[in-house]
Amino acid sequence: MSLIDFRYDITHFILSFLYFLLTIFCVISFIKRPKKHANTQQFVFYPLLILGVIVRSVFMFLQPFVMEKAMNLPNQANILLNSLPSFTFFSTYLIVLFIWVEIYIISYGHSIRSIRNLPTVFNICTCIMYIVLIVLYILDFTLYRPDYSDAVSAFRTLPEVIIGYYDVSCFILASLLFLFFGISLVVKFRRQQKNFAEDKRKVILKRITILTGLICFCFILRAAITLFSLVHLHLISMYWWFDGAYFSMLEVIPLSIMLYLLQVDRNKTKIPPSENNERTSLINSNSQQQQQIATTNQQQQQQTNNNNNNNKPTTTKKEK
Repeated sequence: MSLIDFRYDITHFILSFLYFLLTIFCVISFIKRPKKHANTQQFVFYPLLILGVIVRSVFMFLQPFVMEKAMNLPNQANILLNSLPSFTFFSTYLIVLFIWVEIYIISYGHSIRSIRNLPTVFNICTCIMYIVLIVLYILDFTLYRPDYSDAVSAFRTLPEVIIGYYDVSCFILASLLFLFFGISLVVKFRRQQKNFAEDKRKVILKRITILTGLICFCFILRAAITLFSLVHLHLISMYWWFDGAYFSMLEVIPLSIMLYLLQVDRNKTKIPPSENNERTSLINSNSQQQQQIATTNQQQQQQTNNNNNNNKPTTTKKEK
């Protein structure tokens, strides 16, 4: 075994172990989530994240054996193991994006109907994304013979190339959406908000600022690298250190930071039940409570307007 192969093997075993640790972190976060105010986002976010890190850990563990020709794994299977976690991670980021949209709607005082339509929009987008991906995987496995010509996963067939460009387009589009809503919320939350307590406003401002810069940078960079690999195939994968730098900087570290920032601040302060939603994190907050906040504010505004209108004739009668 050459020194380069040895370095390649060690790098991928370390990456596999890091993803295994990240899996444990995800499971612990899911177990310790607030049970009292559980929502659908939690039951989608954490399982998708856990699935992605498990598949990625398995992929990294298998690569040394595939590279050393100790395991015959067709390129189609390697592409599946390599690309599927990218889309599951993208789905978790998409959940965070829709939470930002929800906060955007509440902070800018839009109709409560818009918030109620968000889960439907998210489900439709996610289903379309995975249906297209599944169709491409099926075409790749059925229309083309198993390819054992190269140990490194490469976009060779037409479905695999489409998967690569599909991955690039998803991350570019998501980065633009994160940039728009992130900047909008940062500008909005620099001032006091009537729909959010002051401490909650500061928490949201800090976390959205960090996540906007982190997510946009990682998404654009990984889209550019994926696009480059589609053109030059093995030019990147031939370096033993590349996977270690790429996956640790653009997946392991960002996902760990996102998980940390989206946790509940339950160990810092004792929170009254009526204010529970004011101190919870973005992903663990209760959507129904946030909808109630927007509804309550709208009702209060309507009641204020009605009272003002009712006071005018009353004042006139007293004057007479």
